[in-house]
Amino acid sequence: SNYQLIIDHIILSDMISCRVHILSSFLLSTNTTISRNYRVTRQLLKHKVDKHNSINNNVINKPFEKILIANRGEIACRIIRTCKDLGIKTVAVYSEVDANSKHVREADEKYLIGPAASKDSYLCMDKIIHVAQLSGAQAIHPGYGFLSENAKFADLVESSGLAFIGPSSGPMNAMGDKINSKRIAKAAGCFTIPGYEGEVLDSDHAVTLAKEVGYPVMIKASAGGGGKGMRVAYNDAEVREGFALSKAEALSSFGDDRMLIERFIEDPHHIEIQVLADTHGNVVAFPERECSVQRRNQKVIEESPSCLLTPKTRKLMQEQAIALCKATNYRSAGTVEMLADGKQNFYFLEMNTRLQVEHPVTELVTDEDLVYHMIMIAANRPLPDYLTAQPCLSAKGWSFESRVYAEDPLRSFLPSIGPLVTYREPESSEYKYEGYQTDTRNRSPIVRIDTGVFEGAEISVHYDPMISKLVTHANSREIAIETMERALDSYVIQGLSNNLCFLRSVFRNKVFRKGKYGTKFIAEQYSKGFIGEKLTESETFDLIAVAVGMQVAREQLILTSDHFKQDSSHDYDGQAEKSYVVQVLGPEESELYFVDMVNEDAVIVTIRSDKSNVQDIREIADLDWRIGDAIASAKFRVLNNTNDTDDEIEDPYSYRNTLVQFEGYSSRLGLQLRLSGSQKELVVMSPIQHSLSNHMLPIVAKDVSKYLLCPMPGTLISLNVSEGQFVEAGQQLAIVEAMKMQNVLRAAKSGVVKACRSKPGSHLKVDQIILEFASP
Repeated sequence: SNYQLIIDHIILSDMISCRVHILSSFLLSTNTTISRNYRVTRQLLKHKVDKHNSINNNVINKPFEKILIANRGEIACRIIRTCKDLGIKTVAVYSEVDANSKHVREADEKYLIGPAASKDSYLCMDKIIHVAQLSGAQAIHPGYGFLSENAKFADLVESSGLAFIGPSSGPMNAMGDKINSKRIAKAAGCFTIPGYEGEVLDSDHAVTLAKEVGYPVMIKASAGGGGKGMRVAYNDAEVREGFALSKAEALSSFGDDRMLIERFIEDPHHIEIQVLADTHGNVVAFPERECSVQRRNQKVIEESPSCLLTPKTRKLMQEQAIALCKATNYRSAGTVEMLADGKQNFYFLEMNTRLQVEHPVTELVTDEDLVYHMIMIAANRPLPDYLTAQPCLSAKGWSFESRVYAEDPLRSFLPSIGPLVTYREPESSEYKYEGYQTDTRNRSPIVRIDTGVFEGAEISVHYDPMISKLVTHANSREIAIETMERALDSYVIQGLSNNLCFLRSVFRNKVFRKGKYGTKFIAEQYSKGFIGEKLTESETFDLIAVAVGMQVAREQLILTSDHFKQDSSHDYDGQAEKSYVVQVLGPEESELYFVDMVNEDAVIVTIRSDKSNVQDIREIADLDWRIGDAIASAKFRVLNNTNDTDDEIEDPYSYRNTLVQFEGYSSRLGLQLRLSGSQKELVVMSPIQHSLSNHMLPIVAKDVSKYLLCPMPGTLISLNVSEGQFVEAGQQLAIVEAMKMQNVLRAAKSGVVKACRSKPGSHLKVDQIILEFASP
């Protein structure tokens, strides 16, 4: 650590070249312990000096003065961050609904380019080029999605005298077409999945090919990605339906409805290799990302490295990725995606010719800024020597990324729109990229948040419902998981549905924690859908103790400004100060608990279950909560098991902290709380209130079984039945498109259609009536 301090001090000096000689003499003239470390220290110094000089040179000799970002949301903000580090001014483009968005606020300049619909704004090439020229930008970064893999746009940018921060159109065309890319990959020596190497003509042709390839098959769009335009089929009927839906999604999302069919590998691991290639013939392959936690072919959680791969398999994957880049004369950042089975046989899947959503995990396990390298490559700068000297990089530590979406896991992950009424991010880490050769073994765990929203911002129906990417890094997988769990517990999003509880559930899952999962993880572990996370009995008692503490705060207002502690003006003589009955309501259960509180040197809470008669005690040393705050931090104390009879032990207790989220009050004045991803409603009553509640009439739910309701905000694409028609249970009734995904609505039971309440093309709200069925 002393060497590190010396090196950092020297790097801050302007006389670096002079000080290198001085440090070398110092190291050689001091004791033998320091001398033995001379070679290592000098190498570290050289790397840090090279990195320092490189950054300074790039700031002084900036590759560009101004860059336009042809994107929105978190990726636009992410690119702006690197540009600011380099002293490069940024230009934001935005649609009418994005006028107050975060990326518009953070950019140096902003230009309106059209209405909300992507086809009229973020996909308008001419408008974007015009803004770039008008603003004096010298380069355009496309981010991901939208025009990032559009070869025509890349050509248009460069023919307009601007630099495109991404690959040229040649490799983009070659790799962007999944039919052609498979042929190229095979010729380059990559292992490929068996399938039809051509365009599927129609649904009949699809069925014929599926039978030849062998079920199950994957039907997917030749262009694009992100889980759109993809379906798995296990029989002829599913091929016909999947082909039609995928073709429509592909046309809507990418403007290209060409389809291909290949063998679907059951429960594989989805592994991808990040690459960087410059214009000087250098290609570097980064450590793999495991992206197998997927829902509807869309990634939910990513990690690096993978628990599956051996160093030998990793290197072979990296070598094939490098070979593919060289075969296509690739430049910039890209990702080679592969499928691997449990025996580490792997196959080329596709190549994404852009920056990936999940690039932060790669950045954290290598300490490299990928956006920085993309900008340098676009300015014809070579990759640094310390990367090209070892083109197959390995991971340092472990990193996870959780994609936080505005969607409701309890309603089949239907997207949610509206304002972020309360938005509080977990505390993130301040850090700088130091470079791959930096020793990070003594680094504290990192929490990083990439987002394009803020409190009060609106999640729109027009774009992807992503709120943020929550990323953690630590020296071990276990600590990286624990860091993620703490971050998820302290992440407050209120005002619309979100998937924080589901993400927290995944990180609690035993199969996931062991790292023994594939792409069927969600389907197998949540076979009945997500019905909420179940707490252990001990966790339930924790939650009850916190809820009672909150109730006492509400009733007696015995909070100080920050903490709920014993009030020295009250002397309870160890007697029961308060008694409560707590009803815990969850998605599938309701249970009563009887609670007694005694205020001694801590608040002693005795809890007994009415159902199991189990009793336990919680001692609250501190409850940090202001009435109405979103986070309550409880400090529980536990008497240590020790045989030490020394009377001078300072504190015989150990302590553990528990975070509970307060999400508001229910209609029954119950506390809506969340602990470890489990959402519960706790109604805290006095014994008298409980006895009176037995005389209350039960709430009768409204019967909507005779209606087909729209489950999400979206557009009614098609209505497949007519009035008077008899339908069977499971029959397709309608298709609703939301966030560019087509969702099939089916009949829950057999019946006759009485009336069609909505027409195709209608913009529907949540629970808006589409069809009405005749009463049986």
